[in-house]
Amino acid sequence: MTNPVKQKLLIKQVIGRMLLDTEANGCSFSLEPHENGWSVRVEQVEPAIGREIERLASELNLFYFEENTATGELRKWWLYDLDLPQLAWNADERTLSLVLSSRVSYTNERV
Repeated sequence: MTNPVKQKLLIKQVIGRMLLDTEANGCSFSLEPHENGWSVRVEQVEPAIGREIERLASELNLFYFEENTATGELRKWWLYDLDLPQLAWNADERTLSLVLSSRVSYTNERV
C-alpha cells in the first residue's frame, strides 16, 4: 500500500523570495527531530541554489507541508532559527543540511 501523505519543503528568503521547492526541483528531503530543534537534509540540490541558500543563511524561512491525499487534509509548519541556523552545503554531493531551533504549526485560517 502506498503512503497517502505527500510531503513538500519550501525554502524561502525572509522577504518571500522562493529559493527551493523540493517538489518543483525534484529534491528528496528528510526532516527529523534534533537535540537543538529540527534537522533538515535536502538532496539533489542544484549547485547554484545550494550556494544561494548558503549565502542567505541568516535570511531563511522553511515551510514543511504534509498533505493526506486520501482525505485532502493539509498540515503546515514554519521552521526557522531564533539566531542563525546551522547550515552545511556539500557541492560535491549536492546536499544541503540545516539545523533550525523552532517549528510552529499554522493554518491559513488563523493568519
